This record gives sequence, C-alpha cells and structure tokens, in this order.
Amino acid sequence: MKTKPRILIVDDDDALRKVLHLLLEAEGFAVLEAASGEEGLRLAGSTSVDLILLDIMMPEMDGRQICQRLRETSTVPIIMLTCISSEREKVERLNQGADDYVTKPYRNDELIARIRAILRRTRRDPESVGRVYDDGFLRFNLDLRQVYVENQLVNLAPKQWHLFECLVKNHRCTLSHETLLRTVWGAEYLNSISYLKVQISHLRDKLHESAHASRYIHTVRDQGYRFAPPDK
Repeated sequence: MKTKPRILIVDDDDALRKVLHLLLEAEGFAVLEAASGEEGLRLAGSTSVDLILLDIMMPEMDGRQICQRLRETSTVPIIMLTCISSEREKVERLNQGADDYVTKPYRNDELIARIRAILRRTRRDPESVGRVYDDGFLRFNLDLRQVYVENQLVNLAPKQWHLFECLVKNHRCTLSHETLLRTVWGAEYLNSISYLKVQISHLRDKLHESAHASRYIHTVRDQGYRFAPPDK
C-alpha cells in the first residue's frame, strides 16, 4: 500500500490551520499541525515529514528563524506562507533555505500544484533514505516503528526509537548534541552530552555496531552524530 505524503503545517492561526488541514486531507495527504515555532521544530525533528508549510508571521519565533533552524539539520522541503508580497522578501526567504514562497491569500489549486511539484522533485532523489529501508543487514519501517537487524526484530525503548528516527530522518546531516538533546529529551537536557553519548552507545549495540566500526551512526568529533548508511 502506497504511503501518503506527510505534510506539517506550522501556523499560529488556528482557523487557517484547520482549513489547510481539511484541504490537504481531501487531496490525499497525511497532515500534522503545529501552532508555534517550537512545536513545529519538535515535530519536524521527531516525525518523518515530506514537506513543511511554514507561516512567516508568528509570535516568539517567526518563520524566518524556524527555517534557519531547520536548515541546520534537515533538507525537508519548505514552502513559506506570508502576507508580504515584495520580491526582496521572496528572494531573502529562498536564500535562507525555503524551497518555495506563496503569498496570502492564495488559490487552493495553486498551493496544491506547488506542493505536488516539490514532492515529485524531492521523491526522485536516489540517495534519500525513506520511511522504509532495507540493505540486507538493517531493515526498518518508520511508519510501523519496526527495526530489524539480520532479520531479527530489535526492541528499542521509546527514547531510543525517537533518537533513531531523528537521525534517520536527517540522514547524512550532522545533528549537533544540542539538537538531539532538545529534540529527543527537551530543552532541560541541553547540557547532558554524556547522557546522549550513553544512549548513542546503547543504540549502536542494538544495531550490532560499535563506535570504532560504525556502519550507520557516525560520530562527528566535537559536533554530534549523523546517520549515513553504507553505499549499496
């Protein structure tokens, strides 16, 4: 069965968010919602999404800041939604890492067309690690929350699963200690690097690898970790 593309809406306008949710579901997408920048970053870091619709004008943390934070760790496509229509603003947002820019009010058919065009392009990436992966040694399905090593089901504790999913979702990107701690455990753990190292060690053990012979989870000295499967 084909998996529905998953879209995350990040917008503090409850009414607009609900309208978008209904529109996207009617077009065959799975939809997640975030009412703030912090919630959007948490969901983007912990859940596999195919595209983010990101409002620019939000309190506390606006879309510009969120886009910059996302681009530190992720290549997920981002469409910015805004009431500002200047060409200068559009160029700045695209330079900051957005993939497209839609001005409010927009036509629904135009927005859907832009979403589909970006998904067609990004889903053709031959190096991408999707929600289902199998190289003969490691096999996982993020939707089913299942991981197999040499055809044996691996039992991951909830936080280990969250950590694994975060690394996989941002494959080949180096995730800093701070990003992983904030995403998986919360802001109160930002100084607990030793705790993160212990959990990475446990996760590696379950994947039958070690820090000195890492096949999937690689240490980037003084920075963090990245998930990079071997070339097939």
